[in-house]
Amino acid sequence: MAPSTDLRLCIDRVVPDKYQPARAAARQALEELADRVDKDDVIDASQVISPARMAIVTLKKWSRLTNGNSLRCRFLDGSSTQQRRVAEQAKRWETYISISLDFGDDPDSEIRVSFEADPGSWSAVGTDALLEQYFPKFQPTMNFGWLRDDTDDTEYERVVVHEFGHALGCIHEHQSPGVNFKWNEPEVYRVFSGPPNYWSRAQIKHNILDRYSTTQTQFTDFDPASIMLYAFPGSLFASGQGTHSNTQLSDTDEKFITQMYPKP
Repeated sequence: MAPSTDLRLCIDRVVPDKYQPARAAARQALEELADRVDKDDVIDASQVISPARMAIVTLKKWSRLTNGNSLRCRFLDGSSTQQRRVAEQAKRWETYISISLDFGDDPDSEIRVSFEADPGSWSAVGTDALLEQYFPKFQPTMNFGWLRDDTDDTEYERVVVHEFGHALGCIHEHQSPGVNFKWNEPEVYRVFSGPPNYWSRAQIKHNILDRYSTTQTQFTDFDPASIMLYAFPGSLFASGQGTHSNTQLSDTDEKFITQMYPKP
């Protein structure tokens, strides 16, 4: 992990509602349903709330693939070394899921990887990658802006496994509904408005401070060891206690993704 003065975080590529009107309408309906139920003293079993709360996650899970159980991945640029090292790290997920990550030259690949789109690292979240209005087929759905041929193995594992977690539908752990961080907001805005991110206040709020709704996500209790959690210095929290630098899948990561994509 980069030192606290050089926090390199990936951005959350959330697709605007105008590119996915059906999904936006479904999310709004589910949130309104959840609000009504949360206000009731008695829950009517006929409303089937649990499946409804999971539906938004289901929309971003790879439940239907045109190529069997394979998620096709294609490199748009990068050296042979960069490509080989990314593929090796991405395949760590295959041990725990029913989907194979197949790297090749298929022009219809669901995941398209670049090293040159911009200096940052990011990925589409799950099936958002299929929304061609936002991710045209000639453009990447994932980027590794700071990985080079000679980048050390630990950083490759940390960044690649993290981004392919997004590609499978995972969100950042610090934005999970199971988190209750008390941020030092003035310091958060100061740090992330400077290098290397240079984010606006709106971007900082979206990428750091906001949490996902329980109506949109399926989640575990907060996992401080998750590969989807970044290392934040203690200065960013009211308690002064920061988070760890995680470079590998945690036990909870492995169990959770197995539940999301169970093998036969």
